[in-house]
Amino acid sequence: MLVSKRRARNNRDPLFDGAFGFWPSMYQPWCRSDPYDARMANLAKARKSPRYHKPRPWRSKDEAHMIRRYAFWWFTCRGGNKPSGRSWARQLGIGHTWLQKLVREFQKNPDEMWRLQAAEGDPKFTDLGDARECTREMRQRGELRPLRYKLQVSIARGGYKRSP
Repeated sequence: MLVSKRRARNNRDPLFDGAFGFWPSMYQPWCRSDPYDARMANLAKARKSPRYHKPRPWRSKDEAHMIRRYAFWWFTCRGGNKPSGRSWARQLGIGHTWLQKLVREFQKNPDEMWRLQAAEGDPKFTDLGDARECTREMRQRGELRPLRYKLQVSIARGGYKRSP
Protein backbone atom coordinates (compact mmCIF):
# COMPACT_ATOMS: atom_id res chain seq x y z
CA MET A 1 0.00 0.00 0.00
CA LEU A 2 1.59 3.24 -1.15
CA VAL A 3 0.77 6.37 0.82
CA SER A 4 2.04 9.83 0.11
CA LYS A 5 4.32 11.58 2.59
CA ARG A 6 1.68 14.24 3.07
CA ARG A 7 -0.76 11.60 4.34
CA ALA A 8 1.94 10.04 6.54
CA ARG A 9 2.46 13.37 8.31
CA ASN A 10 -1.20 13.67 9.16
CA ASN A 11 -1.44 13.08 12.93
CA ARG A 12 -5.05 11.92 12.68
CA ASP A 13 -4.04 9.02 10.44
CA PRO A 14 -4.39 5.74 12.40
CA LEU A 15 -1.21 4.42 10.75
CA PHE A 16 0.89 7.40 11.84
CA ASP A 17 3.05 7.03 14.93
CA GLY A 18 4.53 10.31 16.08
CA ALA A 19 7.63 8.76 17.64
CA PHE A 20 8.74 6.61 14.71
CA GLY A 21 7.05 8.14 11.71
CA PHE A 22 4.84 6.16 9.37
CA TRP A 23 4.41 2.49 10.43
CA PRO A 24 1.98 0.46 8.35
CA SER A 25 1.27 -2.02 11.11
CA MET A 26 -1.90 -3.54 12.48
CA TYR A 27 -0.46 -3.41 16.03
CA GLN A 28 -0.56 -0.46 18.36
CA PRO A 29 2.75 1.38 18.90
CA TRP A 30 2.97 0.31 22.55
CA CYS A 31 2.96 -3.42 21.71
CA ARG A 32 5.49 -3.53 18.88
CA SER A 33 9.21 -3.21 19.32
CA ASP A 34 11.88 -1.85 17.05
CA PRO A 35 12.56 -4.45 14.30
CA TYR A 36 16.29 -4.48 15.05
CA ASP A 37 15.68 -5.07 18.76
CA ALA A 38 13.21 -7.83 17.99
CA ARG A 39 15.73 -9.56 15.69
CA MET A 40 18.49 -9.30 18.30
CA ALA A 41 16.18 -10.71 20.98
CA ASN A 42 15.25 -13.62 18.72
CA LEU A 43 18.92 -14.32 17.96
CA ALA A 44 19.81 -14.26 21.66
CA LYS A 45 16.97 -16.67 22.39
CA ALA A 46 18.10 -18.98 19.58
CA ARG A 47 21.72 -18.97 20.81
CA LYS A 48 20.60 -20.05 24.27
CA SER A 49 18.82 -23.07 22.81
CA PRO A 50 20.54 -26.43 23.34
CA ARG A 51 20.02 -27.19 19.64
CA TYR A 52 22.03 -24.13 18.54
CA HIS A 53 25.37 -24.68 16.84
CA LYS A 54 27.64 -22.15 15.20
CA PRO A 55 27.52 -22.09 11.42
CA ARG A 56 30.32 -24.06 9.81
CA PRO A 57 33.01 -22.01 8.03
CA TRP A 58 33.33 -21.89 4.25
CA ARG A 59 37.04 -22.75 4.14
CA SER A 60 39.89 -23.87 6.38
CA LYS A 61 41.79 -21.35 8.46
CA ASP A 62 44.92 -22.06 6.45
CA GLU A 63 43.22 -21.17 3.17
CA ALA A 64 41.65 -18.04 4.68
CA HIS A 65 45.11 -17.01 5.95
CA MET A 66 46.67 -17.53 2.50
CA ILE A 67 43.85 -15.58 0.83
CA ARG A 68 44.45 -12.71 3.26
CA ARG A 69 48.15 -12.76 2.37
CA TYR A 70 47.42 -12.74 -1.38
CA ALA A 71 44.87 -9.95 -0.91
CA PHE A 72 47.47 -7.89 0.96
CA TRP A 73 50.02 -8.65 -1.76
CA TRP A 74 47.55 -7.35 -4.35
CA PHE A 75 46.71 -4.31 -2.18
CA THR A 76 50.37 -3.30 -1.85
CA CYS A 77 51.20 -4.00 -5.52
CA ARG A 78 52.34 -0.96 -7.47
CA GLY A 79 52.64 -0.81 -11.20
CA GLY A 80 50.73 -0.62 -14.43
CA ASN A 81 49.88 -4.31 -14.65
CA LYS A 82 47.94 -4.57 -11.37
CA PRO A 83 44.75 -6.53 -12.08
CA SER A 84 41.35 -5.25 -11.03
CA GLY A 85 39.86 -6.29 -7.73
CA ARG A 86 37.18 -8.42 -9.38
CA SER A 87 39.65 -10.35 -11.52
CA TRP A 88 42.01 -10.86 -8.56
CA ALA A 89 39.13 -12.12 -6.43
CA ARG A 90 38.06 -14.45 -9.25
CA GLN A 91 41.62 -15.85 -9.46
CA LEU A 92 41.62 -16.44 -5.69
CA GLY A 93 38.20 -18.09 -5.84
CA ILE A 94 36.52 -15.56 -3.56
CA GLY A 95 33.90 -12.86 -3.97
CA HIS A 96 35.06 -9.33 -4.75
CA THR A 97 33.08 -8.05 -1.77
CA TRP A 98 35.23 -10.08 0.60
CA LEU A 99 38.32 -8.67 -1.11
CA GLN A 100 36.93 -5.16 -0.59
CA LYS A 101 36.30 -5.97 3.08
CA LEU A 102 39.90 -7.15 3.48
CA VAL A 103 41.18 -3.99 1.78
CA ARG A 104 39.18 -1.81 4.19
CA GLU A 105 40.66 -3.79 7.06
CA PHE A 106 44.18 -3.30 5.65
CA GLN A 107 43.59 0.42 5.29
CA LYS A 108 42.55 0.71 8.95
CA ASN A 109 45.42 -1.31 10.42
CA PRO A 110 48.08 -2.67 8.03
CA ASP A 111 50.64 -3.31 10.81
CA GLU A 112 49.67 -6.96 11.39
CA MET A 113 49.91 -7.81 7.69
CA TRP A 114 53.22 -5.95 7.33
CA ARG A 115 54.54 -8.01 10.24
CA LEU A 116 53.38 -11.24 8.58
CA GLN A 117 54.85 -10.12 5.27
CA ALA A 118 58.22 -9.47 6.91
CA ALA A 119 58.17 -12.78 8.80
CA GLU A 120 56.89 -15.10 6.03
CA GLY A 121 57.80 -13.27 2.81
CA ASP A 122 55.70 -13.25 -0.31
CA PRO A 123 52.93 -15.86 -0.47
CA LYS A 124 53.71 -18.94 -2.53
CA PHE A 125 51.29 -20.67 -4.85
CA THR A 126 52.24 -24.07 -3.42
CA ASP A 127 51.16 -22.90 0.05
CA LEU A 128 47.80 -21.86 -1.35
CA GLY A 129 47.47 -25.25 -3.07
CA ASP A 130 48.23 -27.07 0.20
CA ALA A 131 45.67 -24.93 2.03
CA ARG A 132 43.03 -25.68 -0.62
CA GLU A 133 43.78 -29.39 -0.28
CA CYS A 134 43.24 -29.07 3.47
CA THR A 135 39.93 -27.33 2.79
CA ARG A 136 38.86 -30.09 0.40
CA GLU A 137 39.64 -32.78 2.99
CA MET A 138 37.79 -30.90 5.73
CA ARG A 139 34.77 -30.48 3.44
CA GLN A 140 34.73 -34.22 2.72
CA ARG A 141 34.75 -34.90 6.48
CA GLY A 142 31.77 -32.54 6.90
CA GLU A 143 33.65 -29.92 8.95
CA LEU A 144 32.91 -27.14 6.43
CA ARG A 145 29.82 -25.92 4.63
CA PRO A 146 29.03 -27.72 1.40
CA LEU A 147 29.75 -25.78 -1.77
CA ARG A 148 26.23 -26.29 -3.07
CA TYR A 149 23.17 -27.75 -1.50
CA LYS A 150 21.85 -30.46 -3.79
CA LEU A 151 18.19 -30.56 -4.77
CA GLN A 152 16.48 -33.34 -6.61
CA VAL A 153 16.45 -32.74 -10.34
CA SER A 154 12.65 -32.68 -10.57
CA ILE A 155 12.39 -30.08 -7.79
CA ALA A 156 15.20 -27.96 -9.17
CA ARG A 157 13.45 -27.78 -12.56
CA GLY A 158 10.21 -26.50 -11.07
CA GLY A 159 8.54 -29.83 -10.49
CA TYR A 160 6.84 -30.88 -7.30
CA LYS A 161 8.10 -33.38 -4.80
CA ARG A 162 5.95 -36.48 -5.12
CA SER A 163 5.50 -39.15 -2.53
CA PRO A 164 6.52 -42.65 -3.69
